Amino acid sequence: MTLDTGRFREILTPIHPGKVSPTDAEVILELAQLCIDSDGREDADEITTFFALGKAVFSMAGLEGTPTPTFMGGDEDNERMRELTAQLSTTPGKELAFACAHLLSISDVDIAPEEDAFIAALRDSLAITVERGDEIAAQLNAAVTPPA
Repeated sequence: MTLDTGRFREILTPIHPGKVSPTDAEVILELAQLCIDSDGREDADEITTFFALGKAVFSMAGLEGTPTPTFMGGDEDNERMRELTAQLSTTPGKELAFACAHLLSISDVDIAPEEDAFIAALRDSLAITVERGDEIAAQLNAAVTPPA
């Protein structure tokens, strides 16, 4: 599946209809990068998708034209994930972080077990219920799946 990355803002806006704060935007993107880094490999499509996602999230924050930052990973990525999720205080911000990580995990179709485990840990750390996480995932999957 090839994601239409130009639609990311359209796809994500129903999850976070208001303006994203600049601080939340950076936190959300760092969490998204942790997700794609979790399997220990990055392919060119994932990297391209990450930067397109950054453009969409920064646009939602009113930061059009701001380059997407990259973040240093480390051995304590789960600890860093918990530190970052603690910085998100609103439900839409938390759900947008979850949605962005999910979008990146499905971007290469092959969701690695490590990515799946990261998504579950992220959902828990964001205090999103399994049911709500499944709703967000279904919403995203429907939005990116071409009609039959």
